[in-house]
Amino acid sequence: MPLTAAFAAFDITPAIGMDMPGGFSPRVSTGASMPLQARAAALENHGSGLIIIGVDAVSINFDTANAVKTEISAVTGLPPRRIAVAASHTHCGGPANAVLGTDANPAYLAKLVAGAAQAGIAAWRQRQPATLATGSSDCPGWAFNRRWLGKDGKHHTNPGKCNPDMLHPAGPTDPEVAVIAVRDQNGNLLGMIANFTCHSTILWQNEFSPDYCGYWEKQLQTRHGQNATLVFLNGACGDINQIDFSSAGKRESGPEHAEKMAAALANAADNALVDKPFDGDPALAWAGADVAIAYRPLTPEQLAADQALVSSDAPWNAPKWQARDRLLLAEEINGRQSIPCPVDIYKIGPTAIAAAPWQPFCAFGLELKAVAPRHVMVAMLANGNIGYIPTPEAFLGGGYEPTHCRGSRHTPDTGDIITQAGQQLLKLVLK
Repeated sequence: MPLTAAFAAFDITPAIGMDMPGGFSPRVSTGASMPLQARAAALENHGSGLIIIGVDAVSINFDTANAVKTEISAVTGLPPRRIAVAASHTHCGGPANAVLGTDANPAYLAKLVAGAAQAGIAAWRQRQPATLATGSSDCPGWAFNRRWLGKDGKHHTNPGKCNPDMLHPAGPTDPEVAVIAVRDQNGNLLGMIANFTCHSTILWQNEFSPDYCGYWEKQLQTRHGQNATLVFLNGACGDINQIDFSSAGKRESGPEHAEKMAAALANAADNALVDKPFDGDPALAWAGADVAIAYRPLTPEQLAADQALVSSDAPWNAPKWQARDRLLLAEEINGRQSIPCPVDIYKIGPTAIAAAPWQPFCAFGLELKAVAPRHVMVAMLANGNIGYIPTPEAFLGGGYEPTHCRGSRHTPDTGDIITQAGQQLLKLVLK
């Protein structure tokens, strides 16, 4: 049996008291309702190997992702580009990246790098003869577009439930649950790589949590054994969350909702594999490219106004945090006009994972999936972080996501550039 595979996980829960990124202001953690994990799937067939790692974090920067890859590559011999490190985008994670008012914590970054690297290395070393199957099934009613077109002609992010000034959602959703399931020779499930498109914002608290993907893994273990591991890859959810703004009667937050959503996703994952054959000799491949993406220019006038606001006695509200963020962005850019953006495709059997360090709007994910419907997973915030990538129409419409700061710093054509590169690579890998 040519295929060997294994899964492994490593605890990366921060020290209690560390900040939690995901909002405008820092939140100080008071506990952990569920451990944060780095989970890895390692696969090798006929000398072709891949390691896919999912990290419970709001995002990870390029230096962090590259450090994880370098450590794993040194031990396994795999080229770094054959290793993927993707953040789940939980808003109850540790200080893994600088987000608005919350700065990255160097001590925690060291722990995250060590944990993610150990998970990848352990999975690689523990490989055993295995089979895999891939499939997908829709799970509607759990993710919604959070941007709405208002009567004023503008786009509004999280406009409130049943807002009479809103007309309709300003973009699509993607209900697909896509899975890659791996079994040992006895038919026991070792784990799944799973993909769904929704912000990890169901839990908004001061306790660390992986959000709904952690509850999904619990469902997986209840159904298939305590050793089963879920490597979660969040899809193109830049404009997607769990709130149905057209319904006044729902409460789409808290542990109870996370448990219900996880059960629905687990059902969809099981349905995706019904009658699917498990293959002991699947093709594994990688293709990748770097594309140049441009920064939006920051004008001296804007930066002067931002400095004045940050230095003032004005309360620390959203505009003031964003002003601070633009000043930090100017330091980060340091005169550069563009950067190389990695686009990577990981082929596992008939399914390909399209990975990039973006947080794209759902429309871009659907464009990538159109290359080979039901055979493409879209992994956002993978191998780094370049921030929100709205559609050109969204830049015109306005709202939170296009607001210029470290979380949204590239030009309106960036999404098309990355999508076109991904489509070309997908066609090459899936031909």
